[in-house]
Amino acid sequence: MTASPPSAARLYTLDTLRGLAALCVVFWHWQHFFYVADDPSAFVAAQQPFFATFKGLYGHGGLAVQLFFSISGFVFFWLFARKISERSITANRFALDRFSRLYPLHIVTFVVVAALQVIYGSMHSSSFVYQANDAYHAILNVFLAPAWGFEKGWSFNAPIWSVSVEVLLYATFFLICLTGRFLLPLAVLMCALGAYLYPDYYKQGSGLLCFYVGGLTYISLQWLERHAGPGRSTALVSAACAAAWVYQLGFSDNVNTYFVMCVGFPLLIAALAGIGRYWPNLLRSGAVLGDISYASYLIHFPLQIVFALTADKLGFARAVFYQGWVMLLFFAVLIVLSMLSHRFLERPAQRFLRAREARPLP
Repeated sequence: MTASPPSAARLYTLDTLRGLAALCVVFWHWQHFFYVADDPSAFVAAQQPFFATFKGLYGHGGLAVQLFFSISGFVFFWLFARKISERSITANRFALDRFSRLYPLHIVTFVVVAALQVIYGSMHSSSFVYQANDAYHAILNVFLAPAWGFEKGWSFNAPIWSVSVEVLLYATFFLICLTGRFLLPLAVLMCALGAYLYPDYYKQGSGLLCFYVGGLTYISLQWLERHAGPGRSTALVSAACAAAWVYQLGFSDNVNTYFVMCVGFPLLIAALAGIGRYWPNLLRSGAVLGDISYASYLIHFPLQIVFALTADKLGFARAVFYQGWVMLLFFAVLIVLSMLSHRFLERPAQRFLRAREARPLP
């Protein structure tokens, strides 16, 4: 079984990383504004806003989703593995905590996207980017199952696919934690299964691989800290992280996704976790990005539809989205909406749902 969890109640370094990763996805999805139906070919990638500065994010920002998986694996092994193995948290409690965290915003954004796609479809010959917006895929989305292998295409608020995969990951995680001392070999087995499935089944494959690589990263960091001490282990991991990313960014012509997912991301998470434990208040002000990461991830696509509809209504060609000021405006609106969502939707919904579970039966 894993060692005792870190003493810090919260790792602001990882919160900040998660928040930045969510915003990275927006760069990757900026191309949506130039789609004709589901065809992304009618745009000039190099003309996107601030392209020279954010070229890597435009080209590979989608890998931030795999970073989400790895952060989730690290955090879940840290916060829940021992509690589940010791039966101090029940399956019902675990499921309710996840449901109350994920479902309220998901269902709201699903309904909003469904309505916006009706409006968009009435003005165009297709939906905005994602085309499988039918009753069958609506049912999959309602049950948070649009990425379980039953889907026939991308649908509704399609970025929810990663959350859909995480639901499956949470179930496997809970079950293998119940085995106690078999957690480590089973986590390795899950990594192997994910590597086998990826890239042919890249949604489920990358989810399994990266989530359990994140969990093994936590276990490895704990082992290293026990044997080398927190300070020395943080220095060692940070040096290894720097070397890995210097190699990938400076000496490799192509992005090796396996290297990034299995080496680069785990070392980055371990380094930031070690640093966060050594300096607990580091990046505390950046924790707000972590707080709004889920909202910014789920809200950015419906907001894109709103911006596209507004541009059409005002008579602007889609080339307006090559302008830097439009991107800055989009990010400003996205962050404000995400903060409002976190404060007035997500947190109240969590409190309400969790309080109902705590009430005694009549």
